[in-house]
Amino acid sequence: MVTPPATVAIHPADADRWPDVERLFRGPGDPRNCWCAWWRLPRADYSATSVADRRALLAERVARPPAPGLLAYADGVPIGWVALAPRAEYPRIPRSTVITYEEVPGCWAVTCFYVHPDHRGRGLLRQLLAAAVEHARAHGAEHLEAYPVEPGPGQSDSGLFRGPLELFLRAGFVEVGRRRGRPTVRRALDGAEPSHFSATRPGHATPATPAAGRNFPRRSVTK
Repeated sequence: MVTPPATVAIHPADADRWPDVERLFRGPGDPRNCWCAWWRLPRADYSATSVADRRALLAERVARPPAPGLLAYADGVPIGWVALAPRAEYPRIPRSTVITYEEVPGCWAVTCFYVHPDHRGRGLLRQLLAAAVEHARAHGAEHLEAYPVEPGPGQSDSGLFRGPLELFLRAGFVEVGRRRGRPTVRRALDGAEPSHFSATRPGHATPATPAAGRNFPRRSVTK
């Protein structure tokens, strides 16, 4: 039987908490190689950077408000992370071939989750996402967007870094479109119903097709 941690606290990853970011990211998994730089650099630039360069990029960003992510702690030890920021900070998003990109006012994006292997399966993703919604709202975001995956048989943990679709649907996000079978979800943070806006994709001739603004079924989730 899995015993949940005694206490969980979630805090913005600001400059004072950089040592905790390092501690978590140097653990097992992809963060020690990526340092959340994948979304922040065009493909060629990312391939050209070293792990040390990516770490320095995140350190520089953490030093500037608003915090580009949130840290979850169990009894004072960092155990989880969610990355989010104004969507304009992520140059890969408007050029992605699997993201439904639309011009949306005040739009932030949730791009990555990481939970230490010792603390998975305890509902921490739900807590991190709820805190991310409040963090974005507190810093003036009008919409929050994400690009989740639909886990299948044999799906690796590393492939779930975007978060599972069910997590977002249960949190009030609405699927607004798909490209190549990959969903884009969005939540309005001002209490209004999510809207569709004109689709413009720099560098792409064919715009994404929105999903008619309908609410998709909220299926049960076992996280």
